[in-house]
Amino acid sequence: MIGDYLIRFGSFGIPSMGFCILVGTIFALLLCYYAKRFTRFDWNNEILDAIIWAVIGGFIGMKVLYWIVTPEYITAFFKNPTWRVAWDLITTGMVFYGGLIGGVAAAILFCIKRKLSFFSLADLILPCFCIAHSGGRIGCLLVGCCYGLAEGESCLDGFYTYHGTCAVTYLNGVRRLPVPLMEAMFLILLAAVLLLVLSKKHHRGAVTAWYMILYSIWRFVIEFFRGDAVRGIYGLFSTSQWIGIAIFAAGIVILILSRKWPVEGGLAVPAAETVSAPEEPKEDAAAAPDDVWAPPVPDPSAEEPSPVESEDRSADAEDAFAPCAPDAAEEISEAASPAEVETSKGDEACEPSCDLSEEPQDGIEEAPQDSKQKDI
Repeated sequence: MIGDYLIRFGSFGIPSMGFCILVGTIFALLLCYYAKRFTRFDWNNEILDAIIWAVIGGFIGMKVLYWIVTPEYITAFFKNPTWRVAWDLITTGMVFYGGLIGGVAAAILFCIKRKLSFFSLADLILPCFCIAHSGGRIGCLLVGCCYGLAEGESCLDGFYTYHGTCAVTYLNGVRRLPVPLMEAMFLILLAAVLLLVLSKKHHRGAVTAWYMILYSIWRFVIEFFRGDAVRGIYGLFSTSQWIGIAIFAAGIVILILSRKWPVEGGLAVPAAETVSAPEEPKEDAAAAPDDVWAPPVPDPSAEEPSPVESEDRSADAEDAFAPCAPDAAEEISEAASPAEVETSKGDEACEPSCDLSEEPQDGIEEAPQDSKQKDI
């Protein structure tokens, strides 16, 4: 146990409770950033905004419930309404369940405004909230609040007597059961369990229900080992125990109803990051190989021209070609060589009865017969 301040520099100091809550909140945000992969919420526009709303609502709730269980602070303010008394009224004392109720109410209003699923968001935030809560409990240990039974003190009408096992010595020299340290260790373990449930396939609201059930049971039991009476005792139980009973019943109802709600959890992969396998081109059985020429396949939808249309098209083609025919004939005759001309004249002198298949005449060499065989 250290006291209200970790370090003091004259009138300025670093408060123990505030420092522990800040460290716990930082680790909670880091865990929340890691756990968001199991949901489809946006970090900047949804998760951070919801946390801000919950923190503001939680602060208001924990102060209001503290004023309810300790009305003497309100009375002192109205008797002496000074700035110093008002500052102590705002900064001194808080009740966890009041902060939980206020934070949940603010988160519900946020989800209604943004049209989000409250239980899906609560499933993500509650495991991380356990880490921030554990930091606050370490702060309780350092400043000396929420303490446990003193050495030799009994509870439950003498059912249990504390004999100083793992006792912590407070500033006044009294050795007490370190209830805040025990609760901090439980909250870290509870955060691990809830995060495991969140990472697996689960029904919407299941993480929230298990948090309500497990923590309410723990808080109900550990309240019997508390040694401070400031938390308020009403009948058989304290304020936190009465609230814990209601939260336990609500958790059972939510767990039963969640069986009918959608299944969530698992590693959520955004649609933009999903890569589909490329489709293989389908082979056409009628396609010919690349090295074999195939005639073009006629289009069955094209209509075949009628015989009359074919004759008209042929006639049009002949008429279009007729003016060019004399010019083409002259060009061919001019391009012919003298040898070709003589050959053509010899051919004209041949009689129709000449047989070209006869043996060649004298002076004409016979082509070798085996040239073709050599090429083959």
